[in-house]
This record gives sequence, C-alpha cells and structure tokens, in this order.
Amino acid sequence: MRAAPYRLQIKLAQSLVTSTGGAENLLALVERGQASPRLLLAASVKDKLLAAKLADAVQRIEKLTQNLRPASEEIDKLIAKRRTSFTPAKASPVEGARIFTQNCAVCHSLDGTGGLVGPQLDGIGNRGLERLVEDVLDPNRNVDRAFHTHILTLMNGDVISGLPRREEGELLVLAESTGEEIPIPRKDIRERRESETSLMPENFGEILSADDFNHLMAYLLSKRSDAPKRP
Repeated sequence: MRAAPYRLQIKLAQSLVTSTGGAENLLALVERGQASPRLLLAASVKDKLLAAKLADAVQRIEKLTQNLRPASEEIDKLIAKRRTSFTPAKASPVEGARIFTQNCAVCHSLDGTGGLVGPQLDGIGNRGLERLVEDVLDPNRNVDRAFHTHILTLMNGDVISGLPRREEGELLVLAESTGEEIPIPRKDIRERRESETSLMPENFGEILSADDFNHLMAYLLSKRSDAPKRP
C-alpha cells in the first residue's frame, strides 16, 4: 500500500472496505502510518467505510484527516500529463543526474551522496514511473510518518516548522527544507504539533520544465535495486 501509485491505493482501499473487518484494517493501516490518510477523503472509500458501521469510524476519520487539504484537481491533471508524456527515448539519465543534484540532493541521499533531511533514495526506481511522478509533483500525497513536518509555536508567538533531527540537552534541533539546522531551546517552545505534510516543496511542476522533468524521471528510474535471489 505504501509504495503503490495512488490509483492502485484507491482500488486496494475500495476492496478492503467491502467488509467490516476490512474497514477496520484500513483505518488501522492509516493510524500506523502504513497507508495515506488521503484515502479516507476519497468519496468511493469514505462512503463504504461509513457503511461498514464501525462504532467509532466517524471520529477516527475526522482525527486522521483533520489537517489534510483536499486533493487538487489541477495537480492530478499535471500528474497525468507528465506521466503520459514521458518518453524514455527523449530523456537523458545523465542530464537527470544533474537536475537531481541541483534540486534534490540538498535533502535526499542517493548512491551515498546528498543530504539526509528527507528519505534516502537508493533503489527508488523500483517505485515505477507513476508513483515517482506523484512523489515529485504532490509530495504530501504519500508521506512517511517519520518525515512529517513538526510545527512549533514559541513563547514569543513565532511559528517555526521543520523536521526533528535530534535532541541536544535542552535543545531541539529542526531541519528546514534547505537542509539548514535550527536549534530551539525547549524552554522557548509553547506548543508542538505534528503535521501531515512533508518538508518537500510542492512547486516542482513549476520549477522543472517538461523536458527537465523527463530527464529527472529517467535518472530516478535507472536507480533500481535488484531483488534478492532465491536460494
């Protein structure tokens, strides 16, 4: 479920919620961070989930989706356009490597180089084209709980967001999307909450031209990990 493209995730979720046990399993998967809470906003899933008559379904759905923004029709159209227009023969993995270094390596490690703010991406090509397009153009669609943004409200009213990196005595160290680390004294924190979003910018559809996006996809698709051989 976590590695599948969104269209397949929806189909899997629809299959689960046809029974009371399956509906419970879907909610449990979302609560454990093993499935995207966005699935619960899809009408075809939510309607059947509520029809399963779980005693606390409404409250659990509200809690899991309270900080989520509705899916963007514009983003969905862009994802479909970039996916269908990808032409391997016209894409250069070498050029894609340059684009990755320029736009992604500050946060992501691949082949032992790059930042460690976001997930490391060795073997990322195994995700396949559709999921990669989604992950780049709509980074908040499938966010691993370990990489949820934390939002801090300070005693002076300032609001700071970032990814928790570590604790050093009385300091909490956050990482920004630029890779910069910010030490925050614990005594200065009035409130801390976890968001459902990631640090990754949502504007790569604007930053990267269609050609550059194709090059990046070719590069990422080339980074596959071989399946372990069976004895």
